[in-house]
Amino acid sequence: MGDRSQRFGTGTNIKVTNRDGNCISEDCIPFSQVRGSGGADTEGLQEEGGDKGNGGNPSVWILPNHGVPFFKRTPSFWSRLLLVLLLLLLALLIIFVTLWIIQRKRLEAAPCLDPSCIIAAAEILSNMDPSLSPCDGFYEYACNGWIRNHHIPQGHNTWSILRKLTKDGEYFTKDLMENRTIPNPSRGLRLAQVYYKSCMNDTWINQRGFDPLYKSIQSLFDGWLLLPPGSKGARTDGGAFLTRENFNLTAMYLPSFKYFGGFPLFRIGVGQDQRNSSKFVIDISEGIVSLHRENYINESYSLHAKQTMAFKNFMRNYSIILGVPRSQVNELDKVYEFEKAIASRTEERSERDPEKNYELITLSNLTTICPVLEWKTMISEVFRPLNYTISDDQIIALNDRDFFKDRCKLYAEYLQNDTGIRVLHNAAVWGFLWKTASRMPKSVSQALEEYREAEYGFKVDPPRWQTCVAEIHHAFGIVVGRYFVNERFDKKSKEVASEMINEIRQAFKENFATVDWMQEADKQKAIQKVDAMKASVGYPENINDLAEENMVYESVERMSELTYFENSLVCAETVTLDQLRLLLTKDRDKWDLSPHIVNAFYKENANHIFFPAGILQSPVYNYNHPMSVNFGGIGMVVGHEITHAFDQYGSKRDSEGNLRQWWSNKTREAFELNSQCMIDQYSNYSILNTSLNGKMTLGENIADNGGIKAAYKAFKKLEARHKDIPTLPGLNFTPDQLFFISFAQIWCVKNLPQSVMNTVLFDVHTVDQYRVIGTLSNSEDFARVFNCPVGSLMNPAKKCAVW
Repeated sequence: MGDRSQRFGTGTNIKVTNRDGNCISEDCIPFSQVRGSGGADTEGLQEEGGDKGNGGNPSVWILPNHGVPFFKRTPSFWSRLLLVLLLLLLALLIIFVTLWIIQRKRLEAAPCLDPSCIIAAAEILSNMDPSLSPCDGFYEYACNGWIRNHHIPQGHNTWSILRKLTKDGEYFTKDLMENRTIPNPSRGLRLAQVYYKSCMNDTWINQRGFDPLYKSIQSLFDGWLLLPPGSKGARTDGGAFLTRENFNLTAMYLPSFKYFGGFPLFRIGVGQDQRNSSKFVIDISEGIVSLHRENYINESYSLHAKQTMAFKNFMRNYSIILGVPRSQVNELDKVYEFEKAIASRTEERSERDPEKNYELITLSNLTTICPVLEWKTMISEVFRPLNYTISDDQIIALNDRDFFKDRCKLYAEYLQNDTGIRVLHNAAVWGFLWKTASRMPKSVSQALEEYREAEYGFKVDPPRWQTCVAEIHHAFGIVVGRYFVNERFDKKSKEVASEMINEIRQAFKENFATVDWMQEADKQKAIQKVDAMKASVGYPENINDLAEENMVYESVERMSELTYFENSLVCAETVTLDQLRLLLTKDRDKWDLSPHIVNAFYKENANHIFFPAGILQSPVYNYNHPMSVNFGGIGMVVGHEITHAFDQYGSKRDSEGNLRQWWSNKTREAFELNSQCMIDQYSNYSILNTSLNGKMTLGENIADNGGIKAAYKAFKKLEARHKDIPTLPGLNFTPDQLFFISFAQIWCVKNLPQSVMNTVLFDVHTVDQYRVIGTLSNSEDFARVFNCPVGSLMNPAKKCAVW
């Protein structure tokens, strides 16, 4: 589903002019630029009564006439007056020269000539389209060059600066899996390399065919009723146990959870108690269906209709490939209708309110609420590999009782007759088929082409190695991360990034003084929350603890280069168990992402921000780069994650991450009012004739807007302490302008229409173009730095601000 860099220099000769553009020094820049770049105000260099017609040239002065004839003064008076004027002119000249030298030093600070700075300068310039006005569309101004110069690679529907960083990490993993001979490798690395080789051996995968799948269907589900009797993977009882008297729903759906974390009725996991974050509890949340909830709810929408039709066609075609008679394939339409009914009993994301819906119950209470499952048997079996005993008094966290009861009621209805039970059986088997389809022979990939085109915009699979690397990252992320950190992330990178985080944290706290809608007592609590916020940079502190790594894979007995499908199931169970192990380890600071991942995140129930080494790479971050570039890049990301502590979800949690009302009602009401402004603003944007959903994306938009403000404030404070900030060579931009350009270029992207629409319809993040436009059009600082007139696209008269 959180997404969610420094540079310095110019190196060009500079000349100073007066306001009319006339040179007053050998080296010349516009006088307005001298002032606009942060220098002292030199307006006082012209006398109050001076004639504006002389261009404001400080070397030519027109003296005022106060009513006494100037030439009638006595000689002695004349001499004294002349002396005073000369002294005054000399003083003014000294002041002017001093200010000019200070300003010249700031604009002509020694450029950063580190190779990374030279590359950064070239990339920034090539990414832009300077022929456009920054005030009429800053995204295009900052990114059109990049969009023109790049294409979307095979097997992708989007390509961006951040996606290229991800690709670099994928190449690192590919090399680690294919070419490295490492002395005394960890057990995790040995397993990862075996898994990768089994995944890459597509010749053997095709040769084995569907035999591994049939065996799994037989062992996990006692066979599939739709396959002809006597065929591979078919039931041996002819469906005799798929009757109201004999059917065991718990046994039927246990594999779905064991390997994939859940099934349509529910998911089970382990998390912190939302009202007491020091405790960990078993957590019951909504279940998993094949498509997005919105695909089932709004089938009439053209894109949804196309995706749904392609999905249904794949269900039929895949079942036929496996041997289901054509006369039986319509049974899968009933599975789709069942999933649709489940989706309709799931709450829309933007409407969820954990304050109202979250509750703790015992396992015996859960059985009373939803008797369709043998809950104790199910949960005990799930935790059995961890040697954890489940009792009737086990505490369970339930997130949405009403919706949960509604889904249980639906299952109960299907359990009333043999026809419904067969639908539940087919739905369980189909869920397994859908989740494992990418592990199948090439014929399945070909059958998926129509769906891939409808969902993603391309038919062709990405290169095989890329698929296998993605699976390695999912199952062996901590292993890859350890090698990535040791080779790509040094101590200084961590130190400089940590210093930046502290600067931005301080700037964010100081900003509360300007928030006029917040009660003073609530401001103090908010400051305390920022102070209490933990920050992890680069990697977990125990990254090189092999005992910790080995614990993750202790349940893996063996893998073979010839058993890819079986290996994938072992890895899926390993990932599930690692998440469940939190009930034993109670690790509040556990990383939810591997260190090599290009992303950052805020863990709201621990009040903890994380910045993996993967995102702390050029061009987002490089400690050799100027502060303007780093603060516009990774600085904004840092500010974004800090601000999540105060979005519509984070703001309902205190400094320990506990869910409670810790603000006054007056502050909460004002927060909602300011949030509505932002909801309306983003909902008024549209792309491909589709309006954005400002309510769904509110949390990320609050974080973007608060993040850029905090990062800029921190940058300006740091700039004030370091007057001789270097710049990037060859660029005629002020440090302030570079800050905003660097922010915008993080989001340079090239998309297929399907990628854009999937973001608009399903993603809590705003499409990249409007992440730039929406955020900067709310920034007074941006409008001032680029001199955007009020009423222009990037400087609307009405602005929205939460923080």
